[in-house]
Parts: sequence; structure tokens; C-alpha cells
Amino acid sequence: MADVLLLAVALRLTSLAPPEAGGTIRGVVVDTRGGAPIGNVAVRLQATGQRVVTDATGQFSFDDVASGDQELYVSAVDFILIKRIVHVVADAAVDVTIVLSEGTGTYTESIDVTGSAGPSTRRELSVAASQVLTGRELQALRGVLANDPLRAVQTLPAVAASDDFRSEFAIRGASLPQMSFGFEGIATPFLLHTVQQVHDSGSVAMVNGDVVEEISVSNGAYPQRYGNRIGPEVGFRIREGSRDRLQSHVAVSAIDASAVVEGPLGNAKRGSWLFTARKSYLDLLVDRLYPDQNISFGFVDSQAKFVYDVTPRHRIQVATTVGRSELHRKPDTLGAGTLRDADNRSLVSVLTWRYLPSARFSFDQRLAVVDNDFANTSRDGAELDGGSSRDVLYRADASIAAPKGSVDVGGELRRAGASEREQRLAGGRFQARESFDASATNASAYGQIRFGNVARASITPGIRIDSRSLTDTLTTSPWVQASLALSSTLLLRGGAGIYHQEPEFAQVLGLRGNPSLGIQRATHVDIGVEGRIGSAARWQVTIYDREDRDLVRLPNAENRVVNGVFVPASLTSRYANALDGYARGVEWLVHRQSSSGFSGWASYALSFTHYHDVTNGESFWGDYDQRHTINVYGNYRHSDRVSFSARFRAGSNFPTVGYYTEQDGVYYQHSDRNTLRIPAYSRLDIRMNRTFTWDRRRLTLFIEGINVLNQNNVRYQLPSVNRRTLEATGLFDSMVPIIPTFGVLVDF
Repeated sequence: MADVLLLAVALRLTSLAPPEAGGTIRGVVVDTRGGAPIGNVAVRLQATGQRVVTDATGQFSFDDVASGDQELYVSAVDFILIKRIVHVVADAAVDVTIVLSEGTGTYTESIDVTGSAGPSTRRELSVAASQVLTGRELQALRGVLANDPLRAVQTLPAVAASDDFRSEFAIRGASLPQMSFGFEGIATPFLLHTVQQVHDSGSVAMVNGDVVEEISVSNGAYPQRYGNRIGPEVGFRIREGSRDRLQSHVAVSAIDASAVVEGPLGNAKRGSWLFTARKSYLDLLVDRLYPDQNISFGFVDSQAKFVYDVTPRHRIQVATTVGRSELHRKPDTLGAGTLRDADNRSLVSVLTWRYLPSARFSFDQRLAVVDNDFANTSRDGAELDGGSSRDVLYRADASIAAPKGSVDVGGELRRAGASEREQRLAGGRFQARESFDASATNASAYGQIRFGNVARASITPGIRIDSRSLTDTLTTSPWVQASLALSSTLLLRGGAGIYHQEPEFAQVLGLRGNPSLGIQRATHVDIGVEGRIGSAARWQVTIYDREDRDLVRLPNAENRVVNGVFVPASLTSRYANALDGYARGVEWLVHRQSSSGFSGWASYALSFTHYHDVTNGESFWGDYDQRHTINVYGNYRHSDRVSFSARFRAGSNFPTVGYYTEQDGVYYQHSDRNTLRIPAYSRLDIRMNRTFTWDRRRLTLFIEGINVLNQNNVRYQLPSVNRRTLEATGLFDSMVPIIPTFGVLVDF
């Protein structure tokens, strides 16, 4: 009995003892870009479920937290999901800084502190007109329906695009074949899911937007690190995987589904891995909704990236993207010799070794393989088109930074090979339209020296030398960039350069090739003024002129009218360096970038692109001459769970490529080229993102309205022409009407 009494007294004394003292967690949430504080971020203490929201200065606090390891769950719409372990000590306060990245990226402790450039600090600062897409901008602009990062580029300032079914675009009158495209530090063709050699088709970028870290665009007069293009430069970079923990997410949109898995390499977290796969099911939806349709298009792609720090100074990296797209048509509705099946496969793999002996010196070496194969077959199984291209290259780049300047040098050795076959049914038998199988070697070197600071005053001359075996030419391409701070908020920039582009294999060695073709060249001149508006906004005005010379053209390759008589396209003419011309204009931009509240831009571009054929005296507006271009984008984060965005694109549109005219609403074949234009294009899309959080997962719902004003936009397609009356029918094809769509993203 006494033992029982003693036990009762002991329990009573225990219950009256003061509770164990707790600790305090104080923190601030900042953005990776410049370390700006982020308001309206939800922070949850997992052990108790207590939830607080950061204030305008990004700060939060938890009191009376039990000692030991505590997990914080940090969530904000349009930002990545963070799970952070904090060690709490009784009667003490622990201060933490949590760095958030926009979009669907991965956790990082690093902050980009190059804040002197203001908004868009990762732009090519020496270029008068450039832009970088990252984070929530990239996520919102790629679209729910297509999940296509190239569609995000279409909304950038001065970018012209008016085909809802295609990812392609034009900048300053230059199309994709004239643009320099970089992927993980090497030059590659644009990576697209499409049907090759077919005019009225569609396309989707062969990269899952969930793993793209950034897309950079330089409109003109940029440093020629890659070369062999006379137009603007576009660069893609895939993000690294998480070094913090294993994480994954699954995304489902209207036409495809994708999954991303990533995590650290090794217990020491000296590296990371990332893998993603994406598959479309558009063909299944179309078959179910429109059983009478006669086309089925689908694609699948995958990306992987592995990064490992061998030592603090040596890093190995492997990045790969691979994809396949297919088109199938029902044979019972096709005529002989028409397309039934199409297959397109591509692969790019880049191995990088980076050496960082000091903070001021870097040396990168890359080995890469680029491969593409395609085949189109007819109703009866005959090959209509087929071919392949394979590049193997080695590249080295070095950069040295100094207190009052920098030096960049590099070189590349590339072995390129390509083959192509084309035949069409004519007169009851197949006739060859194309046939070649060739290879060539290109060697190049570049260097540039910057004197001064681009934020105050600088000048950066550079030069590139290319040796090309296909045309047996040696070209020298000089350039120069300069900047001058007119005041603390006003910066003057300018650039000029000579750019060269070699003809394609088919243009030199194909059945209609010309072995004596010369190099195409362009001279860029840009002058721009940029001003700051407060700490989060900027405005920019750029005037440019591009003089094109010796551009390649296939003469008489389009139907036309001569002296009132219909003349069909020639099947025997050969390529020639025929076109001289210009692209001139002015670009206006206002851009605000903020981690909290409103971000976006409004831009207008006035452009004129005109060409003259020196072989026959013909003059015409360029195929991608869009006189007026308006691109507007805005994003507003209303709370930690809800954000709204909208994008608006409008343009006076491109010419109907070829010889057409209009009389009283009827279209005819004509004698003058590119005089008839596609009707003006405009499209407004709106979007809402809403997050839902649980104990270990987060779901983001994307609701999007496409073409909410229901504009009747059309695109040009090859028409049928009555050779007697010259009337052209079926010249325009209607595109996307108003479409509501949605998608989901689940983070684990």
C-alpha cells in the first residue's frame, strides 16, 4: 500500500513540473535572383501543423518549438516546394534563410547576386536587345495545352509567330534556319517533334518544359561563340537535379503526361541526377472525339542530366535528350503516292568537363553527338522521304575575369554527315526529287576581350574564324559591343558584327545543288538605350539594321503567272546566291520583374524586311516580314496559393509565301511575289494556378483559357489553283478557336 502511495505522489509531482522549455525559429524567405525577400509564402511546422505566411519583408517566426530536429514545409504558388530540417535548441532562437526558385526547379542555397543589372540579371549584358526566360515566366508561357518551351519564346519582345499549330517563330524577319540554336553549350538544329518535308503540319519542342532552367534570346549583334548563322541566337539549358534529397513530380496536361525524378549522387551530395519522360496522348483523344478524322500524331521524349564534382575544381556533366514523333493516316482514304506514315527520331548527348582552378578562370571541354533520322512512306509502303544527319564534335571554351575586363576564347572541331532521299509519284511512276549522301569537316576558333565594366563603360571586340570543307572556304567574322552609363539609371549599348552561314548539304550536293555556292553573310548594327524604373522595372528602346548578302534561293520554285499565263514551279532549277536585302526596325519594351506582386512586360516592334534577287531583278518583302508585332505578358501572385497570368500576342502577319493576289474577296495566282498577306493575328490567353497542400505532397492545378476572345485566326497553306482561271482556293486554314483546358502538377 505504501508503494502505491509513493507512486501516486511521484506521478503528481511529475505532472506539476514545468514543461520543457522550447525554442524559436526565425526565418526569411528570399529569391535566388538577387536575394529579394518574398512575401505571401506559406511556412508550416510539420510536427504541429502550425502554419504562418511571410510578410512583405519575407520574414516568419515560430515560438515555443520543441527542441530537436524540426521539418519546415515551405510552399508558394509558382515556386518550388521546399522541405527544410532545422535543429532547435531549448531557450534559444535559430535563424534560417530559405532560398526559393521559381517554376519547377530544385532547391539550392545559392543566390544570384549580380544585382547591378537590375531585372533579368542573367541576360547577355553586352547585347543591346536580349532576354532570358526562367522560372514562373517559362512555366506560364509554355502553355498547359502543349507544354512547349518554344511557345514561351513566342511571347518574348519582338518575336513574331502566327501559327497556333507550330512552335516556330521569326525574329527581325529571320526564321529558324537562320537562327543560332544552342543546347547545353553546343550548337544544334532546333529540336522539334514534327513531320519533315511536309508543309501543312505542326510541331512541338522536343524538350519537357519542366526541366528547362532557362531560355536566352539575343535578337542581334551578339558574340559569335557558335557561329554559322546570320540571324538571332537562342540558347537552351537543362537544370541540374536536386542535391538536397530525392524528389519527383508528375504533370498531366490536355495532350501529354510527364514525370520527373531527381536526387543527389552519393552520401556526400557531390553531384545530382535528373531523369524525365514525356508522352503525348493527343492521338487517342482525337480518335475518341473525332472518329472520322484521318490523322494521328504522337510523340515521346526523354531528358537526363548527371552532374558530379570529382574535386572542388573538377566537374563532370552529361546531358542527353532523345525523342520520337510519328504520324499515321488511314490508308482507305488516301490516294496512291500520298503520305501514310511518318517517323522522326532525334538524339543529342553532351559530355562536359569543367575545370575551375580559381574564381576568375574557367575551362570547359565538351564532346557531343547529334543524330536525326526520318522516314515518310506512301499508302502502298513506298518511301517518299528519308534521310539522316549526324554530327560529332569536340569543343573547348575558356574564360578569364579581371578587375577591369575579361577574356573569352574557344574553338570547335565538328564532323558532320547527312543523307536525304525524296521521290514523288508522277505519270504513274516515282520520280527522284532529291538524293545525296555526304560529309564535311568544320573547324572554328573565336576570341573576345572586354575592357571596362558593362554596367558603366566598356568595349568588347571579338573575332571568329571558320574553316569549312563543304564549300572549301575560310571566313573571318569580327564583332564589337560597347556600353556607356549615361547616368545611374540610363545605359547606352551598341553592337555591330559580320556574320556568316554556310549553305546546307542539299543546296550544294543535292540533285538541284550548286557546288559553286558561296557563303551567306549578314552585317548587324544595333543601338539601344535602357533605363531603370525603380528597383524592379526597366524600359528599353533598340534601333537595328541587318544587311543580308548572297542569301541562297531556289529560282522559279513556286507557281506564278508570266504574261497572263500560269507557269508551274520548276523541277530543274538550281540553288543560287541570289538574294540581297535588309531587316530594319525599332523595338520598344517595358519590363517589371518581382518575386512578389506583379511581373511582366509590354513590347512593340516595327520591322521591315525586304529582298532583291540579283539574278532576275525581282524585289519582294521577306517571307517573315511582319510589320507590327505586339507581345504582352503579366503575372500576379495573389497569395501563397493563387496566381493569375495572361499573355496577348498580335501582329500584322506575314505574306502568303508565293505569287498571289486578291480581287473582290477572291484569291488568284499572280505575277508579283509576297504582295498578299495573311489576315492580322491576335490571341489572348489567360491562366490561373492554384495549389493544394497536404502532409507530404502538393498539387498545383492549372486552368487556362486559350484564345478567350475567340479570334478567327488563319494560317497559310498550299492552295489548289485553276490553271485556266488562275483562281486559288484553300489558301487559308482556320486555327485554334476558344478552348478551355487544364493540367495538374503533383510534387512529392
